Amino acid sequence: MTYHELVEKMAKALTAVDASAVSEHIAVQVNVTGEGEGAFYIEAAEGKLAVEPYDYIDRDALLTASAEDLIAVSAGKLNLETAISEGKMTLEGSYDKVMVLGSVFAQLPVKKRKAPAKKKTETAEKPAAKRTCRTKKTIAEAAETAEAAVKAEAAEAVEKPAKAAKKTAAKKTAEKKTAEKKPAAKKTAKKAEKAE
Repeated sequence: MTYHELVEKMAKALTAVDASAVSEHIAVQVNVTGEGEGAFYIEAAEGKLAVEPYDYIDRDALLTASAEDLIAVSAGKLNLETAISEGKMTLEGSYDKVMVLGSVFAQLPVKKRKAPAKKKTETAEKPAAKRTCRTKKTIAEAAETAEAAVKAEAAEAVEKPAKAAKKTAAKKTAEKKTAEKKPAAKKTAKKAEKAE
């Protein structure tokens, strides 16, 4: 933000405020630090506020602040007295006269956050919690399924050699029986031949 944009923004916000309660003349020079660096003054006279982009030599007070803090005060987001007491702004000169201006600044509209945006945030958080629970269940179920698959593979690996050994043993037994039957069959055939 440039210096001229800052002065315009401050003038627009402050000249719209009703300063009819201010009966005395007050002149405060504002030195801007950082972005938009420069100086301007705020003058209260005859129940009106004026903001001009000049130094004010015969001033009642000198206020030094960043453009960001000045915009926050003009938008009603930051209280002038609080900003000075917290050290966000420095003040030289008449504290009382600046606080008279502060009471005028207190009339500035305070911009609040929209309630629906807050509700959307709350709503967005709730489904996320449900999703997390589902995810945990899914992970647990996946772990159980994987564990069951590993156990089945291990059991199968143990059973395969046992089944193969049983098959081999059964085959050998069958072969022995067949081998035993063949000689007996040969003997029977030879006896039959002799009998004839």
